[in-house]
Amino acid sequence: NDKVNNLVESLIVALIVVVVLLIFTLGWREALIVGTAVPITFGLTLLVNYVTGYTINRVTLFALILSLGLVVDDPIVNVDNIQRHILMRREKPLGATITAVQEVLPPVILSTLAIIVSFTPMFFITGMMGPYMGPMAINVPLAVTFSTVCALTIVPWLCYKLLRGRAETGGGAEGTLQDVTSPFLI
Repeated sequence: NDKVNNLVESLIVALIVVVVLLIFTLGWREALIVGTAVPITFGLTLLVNYVTGYTINRVTLFALILSLGLVVDDPIVNVDNIQRHILMRREKPLGATITAVQEVLPPVILSTLAIIVSFTPMFFITGMMGPYMGPMAINVPLAVTFSTVCALTIVPWLCYKLLRGRAETGGGAEGTLQDVTSPFLI
């Protein structure tokens, strides 16, 4: 029980660190959006575990901690691109949101498929390591899949709701990417 509690604490600390870093790099609204997507992703993953009979143990929690870095990727990519399109003000916020999601859709889906393919062989490990690798082989692809689903549904909706006001108030000159992109992408 103590080990599981330590892993849960580590998961919460890691999520807080990610959100704090996003506040400094993207903004507090964007960090809030990504911070919302992560618990939804993990909740859906744990729900599937519960329905299929997997228990929450140290290996399952370790798989979730391992997947945290992978789970935030898709929402961050979508939030950053939606923010960029809204701030460019070439379209209304709804159109900018849709365009931004469509623009990054192929790489987001391909990155998810690449992660699923790379973790699937762990499911076929036999012997003593089989029971330890099984939860990772299931939970990491599940978490990444749900992260992609969130990044393509909940994240764009939240971005539209929280960032649409920036089309009138913020950003640089119309069409100037230098003023609207993250400083780390330049």
